[in-house]
Amino acid sequence: MLKKGEHIAGTPTELQVLLDQDAEASDFFESLSRSYKQGYCDWVGSAKQEETRRVRADKAVVMLRNKQKTLKT
Repeated sequence: MLKKGEHIAGTPTELQVLLDQDAEASDFFESLSRSYKQGYCDWVGSAKQEETRRVRADKAVVMLRNKQKTLKT
């Protein structure tokens, strides 16, 4: 769990690999503002276990394909 004000630097590898394979999700991700991108990166990258990061990255790509800006919509 990230502390308040703490962020993951860059795009987590698990998410970037999937974005590289999905142009639609990648294009939408790149269209997002920095804060929305950071939300996705923090959510995926803050998971302690590798399997959890993979599952979150898979879910993130689905949400990005569906044009969801935030994790809550």
